[in-house]
Amino acid sequence: MTRLFISLVHRRPTPTSSLAQLHHGCRGRRCRSSSPLLFRFIAPQPLTSSFHSTPSHFEPLERKEKHPNTNNASSPPTPTPPQSPSFRSSAEEQIESSTRAIGQVTFLNSTTSGRIVLASLALGDPTLAAFAALGAITSTSAAHIVGLDAQSRKDGLWGYNGALVGCAASAFGGGGAYYYLPYVAASTMLGAAATPVVSASLKGAMPNVPQWTWSFNIVALTMLLRSRPLSDVVVVVDESIANGTASSEEAAAAVVAAASSTASVAALGDALASPLAGISQIFVVDSPITGAGILVATYTYSPKLAMHALGGSAVGCLVGLLHGASLADVSAGLWGYNSALASMAVGVFFVESRESLVLSGTCAAAAASLFGGLSTAFGTYGAPCLTLPFCAVASAAYLLEGHVPGLRLAKEPHSPEKNC
Repeated sequence: MTRLFISLVHRRPTPTSSLAQLHHGCRGRRCRSSSPLLFRFIAPQPLTSSFHSTPSHFEPLERKEKHPNTNNASSPPTPTPPQSPSFRSSAEEQIESSTRAIGQVTFLNSTTSGRIVLASLALGDPTLAAFAALGAITSTSAAHIVGLDAQSRKDGLWGYNGALVGCAASAFGGGGAYYYLPYVAASTMLGAAATPVVSASLKGAMPNVPQWTWSFNIVALTMLLRSRPLSDVVVVVDESIANGTASSEEAAAAVVAAASSTASVAALGDALASPLAGISQIFVVDSPITGAGILVATYTYSPKLAMHALGGSAVGCLVGLLHGASLADVSAGLWGYNSALASMAVGVFFVESRESLVLSGTCAAAAASLFGGLSTAFGTYGAPCLTLPFCAVASAAYLLEGHVPGLRLAKEPHSPEKNC
C-alpha cells in the first residue's frame, strides 16, 4: 500500500513546476519516461524567455528590431524611391542639346563642334550668335514640352532649325537697329517654337527623305514674305539716271563706271576667300573668319567632311561667276552656302566611293544653279530664297540610291570616315 502511494505521487504531474525544474530536477529514468504530452506542451516556452536564454539564430532578428539600419546580408535590400532629376541636371541637358543643335546645322553631332561654331558666329556677328542660341534653346524646349522623341532632342535634331530661324530674324528682321531687338527676340522665339512641330509633321509627310532644313524655310519664309526685307534694296547708279534726266550715252557710261568701281573695290583676297564666306553664309553671316571657324569645327568632327564643305562652296562660287553673277555677291558667299550644304549632305548620308564624290560635286553645282533662279524669283517679292536650293537638290540626290550603280546610303549616317 505504501509503495502504491509513492508510485502514484511520482506519476502525478506537478502543475506548479517550472521549466527549469523539469530540465534539472527530474534526472531519473522515471522522470524522462513521463508523459510526452507534457514536453510537447511546454517545449515552445523558450520563445517567451529572456533575451539571454534565446537561441543564437534568433539574435539577428532581435538586433534588427533594435537597429533597423544594420546592413545584414540575409535581409532584403530596402527599395530606394526614384529620384526626380534636379533642376540643375535638366538645365545642363538642355544647354548641351541646344549646343549640339547649333552644330547639327552643318551635320555635326558634337557639343564641341557646336561650341566652336557658336564662338565663330560671335566673331562675325555677336548679336546674331545670341539669337542663334536663343532659337536653339527655344526650339529644344518646345520639343521637350510637346513630348517629341527624347533621343532626337538630345542629339539636337529638334533644335537646329530654330537656330537658323534666330539667324534669319537677326539678319533680316532688325536692320541693325537696337530698338528692333525686342521684335527680333519675339520673332525668334515664336518661329523657333514652331519648327519642331513642323518637322514632326513633315516626318510623316516625307518619310523617304531626311528633314534637312525644310522646317526652317517654311517658318522663316512665312515671316520674310510678309515683311519683305529685300524690297528696300535699291541700287542707284547716278542721281541723274534715277531722275530720268540723263541721256542714254551718259547712262551707259555711268553703268560702266559703276561696274568698274565695283570690280576695283572687290579685292582679289575677297574673291579667294569667297568659299569661306560661303560657309559662313550658312548661318547668314558674311565673314570669312567665321567661315574658317566653322571649317575648323567641321574638321575636328570629320576632316573629309570639311573638304566636302570647302569644295562644295568653291564649286558654287565658280558656278556663280559662270552665270555672270556680280563679283560682290560671289565674294559675299551668296553662291556658296547652298552648294556647301548639298556637298556635305552627300558626304554624311552616302558611303564614300568614286560615285559619291562625283555626286557631291554635281549637287554643289546644281544647288548653285538653282540658287540663281530662285533668288531672282523670290527677289521680286523682296525675300531671300534661304536654303530651298539645298533642300531640293539634297532630296533628289538622296532618292538616287538604287538607280545609280555604286551609290549606297549609309546604314548609320555619320561622316565619310565612318559610313559603311
